Amino acid sequence: KKVSKSGAKKPPKKSKSGTKKPKKKTGKKGKKGGKRKPVDKNLIYCDDKHFDPALAVVTVEHCLKCPVFREMSGKIFADICGAFPDRKFKLIQNDFDRLEPREGAFEVSISKNCRSPARLVWSGVERGPPRREKFPVDLGVIVEEIGKELNPEGNKAPLL
Repeated sequence: KKVSKSGAKKPPKKSKSGTKKPKKKTGKKGKKGGKRKPVDKNLIYCDDKHFDPALAVVTVEHCLKCPVFREMSGKIFADICGAFPDRKFKLIQNDFDRLEPREGAFEVSISKNCRSPARLVWSGVERGPPRREKFPVDLGVIVEEIGKELNPEGNKAPLL
C-alpha cells in the first residue's frame, strides 16, 4: 500500500472499466451447445466400436463390510478364467462400485457378453452365518453352471 506525502494511505486504483472480463468457456460443446458428458471408461467395452461377443462378463455383488468378500470374488474370477483358458472374461464388482450391495451378500452371475442377460450361478445371501457358508466350497459347481451358460449346445465344461 502506498502512503501519500501527508502520511494517509491511498486506496488501490480501480481498472478503467470497473468490471472484470468474462472468462472464456473452455469445455467442448456438443451439437446443441451443451457440455459433453465424460465417457465412463468402465462401460467402453460394451459400445459398438469395442463390442466383443466372445467377452463373457462375470458379475459379483459382494458386501463391503469385510474385505474377505472382495478377495473371494477375485479368487473365484481367477478360477473361472483358469477353467476356461480359451475364453475371455471381464469382472464387474458391485456394478463398478455404483451399486450399494446388500449386507452379507455374495452373488455370482454370468452372461455370454455384455449385451445378453446375466444368469445367477451362485447366491450366498440366504446362507450363513458363519461367513464361510456364503462362499462356494466346491468351485466345480460354479464352473459347471458357467459351462452350461457359455456352451448351451451340450459341450461339457472342463473340470477343475
